[in-house]
Amino acid sequence: MTTRSKTASTLLTYSGALPFWLLVVAPVTVLGIDTSQAFLAYGAVISAFMAGTLWGAAQMGKAGLAVVVASNVFALLSFATLLVRQPTFSAGLQLIVFALLLLADRIIFANDLEHRWYVRLRTRITVIVALAYVAMLYRLA
Repeated sequence: MTTRSKTASTLLTYSGALPFWLLVVAPVTVLGIDTSQAFLAYGAVISAFMAGTLWGAAQMGKAGLAVVVASNVFALLSFATLLVRQPTFSAGLQLIVFALLLLADRIIFANDLEHRWYVRLRTRITVIVALAYVAMLYRLA
């Protein structure tokens, strides 16, 4: 991967975390939209997107059948969090999905020197997003 691609990926990754924090600090409703529901919807979309990256890793030969299955399970769990009528449970489940997605990435790329930068980025961004979830869980309590 080129330096330019890494820079763009890093910038987009951090930019992707920004809506989590904007929704945490936003009022309970903005323009009639419940910001905690928006937070959960955004979290479901992002975690499903991240599950798709696992699928991509498997297609590139970096992971096997277990990762293909896991990517689908994670995407379905992300969707299921939108159907649950308990925001606290949904947020907690999404937080677990994000942690499992990070664990999967760390396992897939554990010995891949070319992607060490990506694992570091994923770890940092997962911590940032996890802290937003903790803040949202506090707000929902």
